[in-house]
Amino acid sequence: MSTTADTSTVIVFLVYLLAVLLIGTWAYRKNTGMSDFAIGGRRLGTFVTAVSAKATDSSQWVFFGLPGAFYLSGMSNIWLIVGLTLGFYLSWRILAGRLREYSAKYSDWRSQEAGESVTLPGFFANRFHHNSLRWVSALAIIFFYVIYLGSAFIATGVIFSKIFGTSTTTGTLVGAAVVMIYSSLGGYLASSYTDVIQGFIMFFSLMILSIVAIAKVGGVGGLVNAVQAENPDLGSALAGVALVDGSWQTVSSVSFVAVVSGLAWAVGYFGSPHILARFMGMRKVESARNGARVGVFLSITLLGSAAVIGFSAIAIFGTDLANPEDAYISLVSELMPTWVAGIFLAGVLSAVMSTADSQLVVASATLTEDFYRTFMNREAPERQLIWLSRVAVLLCTAVGVVVALQGGKVLDLVGYAWAGFGASFGPVLLAALYSRRTTWFGALLSIIAGGATVALYRQFDTIGLYELIPGFIAGLLGLWIGNRFGPKQNAAVTGSFDVVTAK
Repeated sequence: MSTTADTSTVIVFLVYLLAVLLIGTWAYRKNTGMSDFAIGGRRLGTFVTAVSAKATDSSQWVFFGLPGAFYLSGMSNIWLIVGLTLGFYLSWRILAGRLREYSAKYSDWRSQEAGESVTLPGFFANRFHHNSLRWVSALAIIFFYVIYLGSAFIATGVIFSKIFGTSTTTGTLVGAAVVMIYSSLGGYLASSYTDVIQGFIMFFSLMILSIVAIAKVGGVGGLVNAVQAENPDLGSALAGVALVDGSWQTVSSVSFVAVVSGLAWAVGYFGSPHILARFMGMRKVESARNGARVGVFLSITLLGSAAVIGFSAIAIFGTDLANPEDAYISLVSELMPTWVAGIFLAGVLSAVMSTADSQLVVASATLTEDFYRTFMNREAPERQLIWLSRVAVLLCTAVGVVVALQGGKVLDLVGYAWAGFGASFGPVLLAALYSRRTTWFGALLSIIAGGATVALYRQFDTIGLYELIPGFIAGLLGLWIGNRFGPKQNAAVTGSFDVVTAK
């Protein structure tokens, strides 16, 4: 593919840019308070919520990291797909309905005025009647989102360089600016509705490319034969294969640690604020059941197509692919006519943005609602809070760009942030929704223990265990220790939980 922008590519990108800006402008008029900006006023239906949630958690790493992983080591990565699909389903079944209902019922515990919890830190504080939970969880969100945003902007820079022939730095800056503009304008609503568009783009891009690639190598049989010719163990979920010295070599069996690490991605859904915000923003609790079905179908389709693309890169390029994370881009350039290739790459750019916009909205709402409003100006008017949230979007974008310019592997950065969220918030959210005995101190210790373990574990790991596992265990242990040995439960906390959970 040419290193200069094809006319069709420019047109597609400009049409997309116009569409998201129009959605942002439309949503701008709908934002009259923090509930609108942070969770869309709780008025999104099942389909939009499910597609938006899946697009939000499956953008840049599905196009870059996952195909690259299958290109490098084959079917051993299937455990990650199983874990992610299972986690997405369980999050809808276990968390979605209750979080939607309880977050709407819990008001500000300090004033007892009618209201609702519109951010995850706010929900924790109101659930356990202690503001330490608000600022500690808010700090964890900001810390791990900086890393997550960095991965998104790295992918944006790569795509821009391929489409328009720019440097990756220029691409990072321009892509970040686009996301910043429509996210700051429309908040949650703009993020959700653009995610639906981006979700369809992702779905069809991955599906069509995988079908074309399979046809190119002679069908499913041809793909299997080509991959097995490189190394039969590439098709085994239990064989450890690595690309070493220009060939795929079986270096070991897939260990128990590797299988568990892949499956452990499931619990990341239990603590990811950009996914949980979708649950909080549903129009009705009943959306959870149908949303689970839609989400599982999308997960299997998207992740399965990414795996096929990784295998297809093996069959078509052999060992000649310089960067494994370029598998999707290289196949598009190889298999698609120029004008179609431009559309596919422009489509990926929009998909990359689907994660960044959601993260920016959550991070900015956290800064405004859980720091400024709580600790600096409790009487701040709603319009002021919305404008401060837009300023916070700008600040979060700037920090994310700085991280992106440091470089790094997309899947590695995503995995680290995903682990941080799952370990920090997964145990305490489950306890908040299902346990009347959990105390504020147990919740606080859980967040600190889980997040700190993820942050530090890589410095001591010697077996390749995914940091989400020790982090989640540490969060559970911190929860138990805090409940068992910390301050006793406040009767008001138990009473409010009984009221909220009463049918």
